[in-house]
Amino acid sequence: MSSFRFHVALAAAKLSKGLIQLLGRNGTHTPGVIALKICPDFLAQAPKAPLTICVTGTNGKTTCSNLITDVLEKDGRRVVSNRTGSNIVPGCTTNVINSLTFTGKVRVDATVFEVDERASRLILPYVKPDYLVVTGLFRDSLKRNAHPDYIFSVIDTYCPDSAKVILNADELCSSMLKKDSYRVFYGIGKQPDDKTEPYNLIADYQICPNCGEKLKYNYLRYHHIGDVVCPKCGLHSPDKKYLATDIDREKMTITIQEGDKKTVYPLIHTALFNIYNEVTVISALREIGLSAERIKELMGQIHIPDSRHNETTVNGVTVIQALSKGQSAVSSSRTFEYVANEEGKKAILLAMDDLEDRQKSIEFSGWIYDLEYEQFNRDDVVQVICTGPRCYDHKVRCLLAGIPEEKILTNLSEVAAADDVTIDGVDRIYILYDCENYGMSCEMKKKIIKRLEGDK
Repeated sequence: MSSFRFHVALAAAKLSKGLIQLLGRNGTHTPGVIALKICPDFLAQAPKAPLTICVTGTNGKTTCSNLITDVLEKDGRRVVSNRTGSNIVPGCTTNVINSLTFTGKVRVDATVFEVDERASRLILPYVKPDYLVVTGLFRDSLKRNAHPDYIFSVIDTYCPDSAKVILNADELCSSMLKKDSYRVFYGIGKQPDDKTEPYNLIADYQICPNCGEKLKYNYLRYHHIGDVVCPKCGLHSPDKKYLATDIDREKMTITIQEGDKKTVYPLIHTALFNIYNEVTVISALREIGLSAERIKELMGQIHIPDSRHNETTVNGVTVIQALSKGQSAVSSSRTFEYVANEEGKKAILLAMDDLEDRQKSIEFSGWIYDLEYEQFNRDDVVQVICTGPRCYDHKVRCLLAGIPEEKILTNLSEVAAADDVTIDGVDRIYILYDCENYGMSCEMKKKIIKRLEGDK
C-alpha cells in the first residue's frame, strides 16, 4: 500500500477524532476504523515509538496496561495508551494514530497497547512489540474465546520472535508461550493460606500437557494458579526472576525478590488478583529498565483504575464499584471471593449482563452456573440483588448455592434496583458490573449515595 494512502488515512483519522471529541465522545475506536478503511495495512506502515509494550491475557490487562502507563508518565516519559480498553484492531490502530503527528512522525517516547488476546493475531505481527506482557490464560466467554489452549496457540503463533516476553510462572498455560524467545517469569511464593488440590468449579489444568499424568501442586491459589510439577515427566512451573514473598495487607506492602535483592513496594490493593497484577507491572517495569527504587517511589503514587475498582463512603457506609467480568466465570468468581472475604455486613448488587451482547446477540447463560455463588452463602452477606435480563438465572444459581431465598431480590432494571438495596445495618454495598456496564453502575452508585445522604 502506498505511503500516500497511509498519510491520507492518518489525516482523515485525526480529523475524525477531533470531530468526535467535539461531540463529547472519546474517539477511541472510530478513527481506527476510518484509517483501516482507507489504508488496510496502516498498522504495518506506521512508524513505531522507541518503546512499544503490549499487554494481553484473559484477565487483568486493562489494569496492568493502565498502571504501566501511569508509572512511565510519572517517570517523565510521553506515553499513549488505549486506557479505556478499546483493545481490538481499530482501538489499537487509534492508539498508533495518537502517537503520531499529522505528518506521520512519532511524537511519544512509548506506546502501551492493551491487546485483546483473540485479536492478537491481527495486532502483534504489525505492532511488533519490544515487550509482550501476558497476565495469564483462563477459561473465558465460551462463544468468544473457546478455550485457553486455543488462545495460547494464537498468541504463540503470531507474537514476533523478537519480542521479549514477560510471563506468569504460576499460570501453567501461558508460561509455556514462546519457548524460543527471550522470556522472564514472575510469580508469588508460597503463602500461609495456599492449598494443594484444585477446589474451584473450574480447574482446567489438572493433568500434564506433555504426558497426561495427574499434576501435583506444591501450592495452589485458585483454579490452576500455583506452583506445579508432573511426577512422571518432570514438567514444572518455571523459575521466577521476580518472586513476591511477603504480602502484608495491614502495612500495605509487598516484598519482591530479584536474585539476592529484596525490595519492599507499596501494596496498591489487597485482592489477590490485583496483587498478581501489581507483580506483573513491577516485573515489566524492571525489564524495561526502571530501577527498583524508582518503581517503588512511583508505585506509591498510582492506584487501580476507577473503572475497575473505586470506593465512596457516606455516613459510615462504603459503596464499592468492582468489575465482575460478565460471561467469565473465572474472573467473576475471583471478584466474588474478594467481596465475600471483606469485613463487615454486605449488600451486593449484580449488574453483570453484557450490554453490548444483549443488544446484538443471544447471551450464553451457562457461565452463570460456573460462577461460585457459594461465596455469598454466609451470614455477613445480608442481601444479594440479581438484576438485568438474566436476573432469574442468577437467582436460580444463588438458590443452588444455598443462599436463603429471603436474602435474594430480582429486578430486570439494573438502575431501578439501586432503590431496592438495603442501607440499614450494612457496612458495605457492592455494585458488581460487567466491562460494558461501568456507566450504568455509576448511575446505580449515584442513586445509592443520594439515599445514604438523605438518611442523615
